[in-house]
Amino acid sequence: MKRLMVAFWVGTALCPVAANAQSDAADSADAAPGDIIVTAQRYEQRLQDVPVSISAIGADELASRGATSLGDLQYSVPGLSLYEYGPGKQVVQLRGMANIQGASTVGVYLDETPLALDIQGDSISVRLLDMERVEVLRGPQATLYGEGSMGGTIRYIPAAPKLGQVSGSAEGEYSKTRYGGDGYKGVGVINLPLGEIAAVRLVGGYERGAGWIDNVTTGDKNVNAQDLYTVRGSLLVEPTDQLSLSLMGLYQKSDQANQDFGVNRQTTVASPAFNKERYTLVQGKFDYDLGGTVLAGSLSYIDRSNRSANDLSPFYVPVLTAPRALGGLGLAPGFIDQVTLAAGYNQQIFNSELRLASHGESAIDWSLGINYRELKNRVTSDAQTAPNEVPADALFGDGRQSILYLDQRTKIRYLALYGEVTGTITPELKVTAGVRYFHERKSQVSDSTNFGIDVVDINQGTFETVNPRLNISYEISPDSMVYASVAKGFRGGGFNLTSAGGGIYDVPPSFKPDVVWTYELGTKHQLFGGKLMLDASVYRTLWSDVQSYAFAPGSPITITTNSGDVAGWGVDLSAMVRPMPALTLSATYSWNNLEYKNVTADKLPGDPVDAAVPESWSASLDFRPSLGGDVTGIVRVDYQHAAAGQITLRNFGGQIIPRPGRDLVNARVGAAIGPVEVAVFANNLFNEDAPNIVGPFGVFLENLEQRPRTIGVNARMNF
Repeated sequence: MKRLMVAFWVGTALCPVAANAQSDAADSADAAPGDIIVTAQRYEQRLQDVPVSISAIGADELASRGATSLGDLQYSVPGLSLYEYGPGKQVVQLRGMANIQGASTVGVYLDETPLALDIQGDSISVRLLDMERVEVLRGPQATLYGEGSMGGTIRYIPAAPKLGQVSGSAEGEYSKTRYGGDGYKGVGVINLPLGEIAAVRLVGGYERGAGWIDNVTTGDKNVNAQDLYTVRGSLLVEPTDQLSLSLMGLYQKSDQANQDFGVNRQTTVASPAFNKERYTLVQGKFDYDLGGTVLAGSLSYIDRSNRSANDLSPFYVPVLTAPRALGGLGLAPGFIDQVTLAAGYNQQIFNSELRLASHGESAIDWSLGINYRELKNRVTSDAQTAPNEVPADALFGDGRQSILYLDQRTKIRYLALYGEVTGTITPELKVTAGVRYFHERKSQVSDSTNFGIDVVDINQGTFETVNPRLNISYEISPDSMVYASVAKGFRGGGFNLTSAGGGIYDVPPSFKPDVVWTYELGTKHQLFGGKLMLDASVYRTLWSDVQSYAFAPGSPITITTNSGDVAGWGVDLSAMVRPMPALTLSATYSWNNLEYKNVTADKLPGDPVDAAVPESWSASLDFRPSLGGDVTGIVRVDYQHAAAGQITLRNFGGQIIPRPGRDLVNARVGAAIGPVEVAVFANNLFNEDAPNIVGPFGVFLENLEQRPRTIGVNARMNF
């Protein structure tokens, strides 16, 4: 049988062909050696035949780059950028679709499981340990992936168990970060057959990320070091040629004493901005060949928690000591000199999906699916003061003895129905039409305190959207195509705290989903037997009802509202060439000019999208010459450039928060001797020190720092 993978979209446009992709190609009747076979439209196809803007980084490419997280791939994938300030604290952007308010604008999946948390900046971290590939789909993906996939979708695909073979790998690494401490990594993988129809794959890893920021107030060194622990197990059972069953379990834990905040590698906060994440994920899936169609489904559950703290002393100590006549509490200087906001995030997520798809071998191919997801989210935060508590009689209200407190419980249930149909008009011309109906029911209870004044907000609402997609493709030749598409993406709505300000002001209880339409023209070429690959697209983005900050009418209370319209053009380019078998050269380029088109509460016409990277490019060289016998040399150089961006807060005193541009160079030199590979590497070779974000901004009292040059040695062995 021609096996269909449960995964929806696979592909590559910039990296060397992974070994597993090549072997898959050999099994396809229509594929030539070296072709990449994907299942982008629910059936096996060559990558060249899929009319979608996709990049994928396979296992070999991840290893040759030394990539351990998504941040190591940004700018090398057209349109991809992000910033993070610790595990589980990451903001991802594609094609300039960025925002500092509301949920994420990029969908993120681990295999079949969506990882969206409905909170901007709070994310489930994924380590790139024993990954088969990382897929990046650009442009709205609402038809197949749903909510949040406005700029695109990112999927992490773990390596699956392999039947009938004992195999595995071991990896060790030591590194030293300039101005900082030591880093370590140890990863072990084992694949074991369980008879002829089953296999299990186990992965365990420990990573020590070196710190490089010193706390000059406490005297502690390298306070932003990280410890990360990962354990993953997968079971695959194939009782017949038609049926495949799998089960995956993942546990990950991270601990960071202080997030990556500082100025010139130093922080002055007296209270550590710690960050701790822990989550467990369980996923089961199946696919069954019914003869002409495939029935596939998945169930997953996530239990996740994150604990963090931020020093708010510069904001609140002046308020606590200011006279009451000036709006303060009138406390004696020194009575309180430290205010720390401790926050906790707890999520439980259940997801289920069932779909039926044709094999992709007829004039009309189709797929139908239903998706149900339930998310429970609890956010707690409390402002803790030192060396003393705020006296109860000093507060404005008679509630809790706290200046800031929040206990917010959110429950989200959504149901989605989707389908796509592809018609072959002529052997060269194909048309695909798809649609997704999304129905979301959201409820929220918020118990909050502001300077001793207690309030309770109860909100609930329903959000619905219908999201179409149309794609037309034409094969100029078997190795060249052009395509045009139009697609709609969306992001769910939410609630404001209507009791803010004591109920005096007219605060709208909710804000609605924002939507984006993207119009795209692209072309793909795989030439000279796969030695040259070109991928290019130009697109127009129209983003309406953008969720943004505003003030409630006549008040100083900040709320979220749908007030902006954003529009702009963009270009994505990628190329890969192999002038000789041992040498691979690749390059990418991305540009967009998304900007606000109307006056809003926090933006003026011409303002760029917050924190977006308007232009980036990259270049890579991978040279692996034979040195005789079974010895192969390794020379790898990666260059990444990102242009400067900004965060514009016109309703907060007209602040312009810079996001500086940067140029990063990574290099690796080593040798592979049979199954053993040893390499010396230098990341951020020229010690780029531009901050990722310039503070102060929100809870960022200081800059979000760039990791300095890190030099180390890596060794791994496959068996």
